Amino acid sequence: MNYKAQIDAVLHYINSQIQRDWSKEPENTFNNATSIAKLMDIACLSKRNFQLVFKEYIGETAGEYIDRIRMEYGVLLLKENRYSNKEIAERLGWANDTAFYNAFKKRNLQSPTKYKAERFELNTYVEFDKVDYTLIELPETPIIFFLYNGSYDDYTTDFFEEESWERLRQYAQQNDWLPEKEEYWGVCYDDRDITIDNKCRFYAGLTVNHLPKMKVTDEIKSMYFPKEKYAVYIHKGPYEELDSFYNAILHQIPDGYNLSDGLILERYLNSVTDTLEEGLLTEILLPITKKLL
Repeated sequence: MNYKAQIDAVLHYINSQIQRDWSKEPENTFNNATSIAKLMDIACLSKRNFQLVFKEYIGETAGEYIDRIRMEYGVLLLKENRYSNKEIAERLGWANDTAFYNAFKKRNLQSPTKYKAERFELNTYVEFDKVDYTLIELPETPIIFFLYNGSYDDYTTDFFEEESWERLRQYAQQNDWLPEKEEYWGVCYDDRDITIDNKCRFYAGLTVNHLPKMKVTDEIKSMYFPKEKYAVYIHKGPYEELDSFYNAILHQIPDGYNLSDGLILERYLNSVTDTLEEGLLTEILLPITKKLL
């Protein structure tokens, strides 16, 4: 039997929990929210079956997966230089900064401070060409999506587009879910400077006219993009150039704003199936919040 849809439901749940701010929650709330008992309940599988199936599909146990992406998100927050080590520990649900320090050093063989200094603070001054942006407030937006784990390079082909966004469109059309304006989205959770390329997380999404209720066994999932303030930058050209474009715009957050903890989104304005690479247009939406005075 194919349990991939159930494991995808669990992965989506774990991803959402990693992104949450746990700093105001009681100790162990994160651990309880991501316990094996909770995950097997979401998957509607017995403990034994869940553990076997998860390892088969992901190549890691659920605990290993959670520990890895939680730490990688912690490294990303270090790189972005928005929070102290103590704040990162609290936001990611560690009991205290000592627990975060010990977990970080065990995985990365360095303290967070030394790792940050060696990886992210040396030669940090690079002059980038100015990139224009617009500020928008994205309303709460319902989407249906496929969830993938693998290399971002695999998500830029004609075949992938046909097997993902085109399938989503056909499914939405069959169920009368298509809005007046079709919008095709990508959610890239990971930084390839931090995450091994073949373990990157990606959602291929399509806006729908309402949030459908999906079963755990449905291959297609649904979610809301929450209402959020964004700085929107437009990239023109091949998807392979997006990494360097991200590097530029992440150093050009609008004055008076900080990057927030919301999802970074991509909105695809045209398609590799009918557009030359140099003409591809991709909106990058960076979530922002006003700086505190």
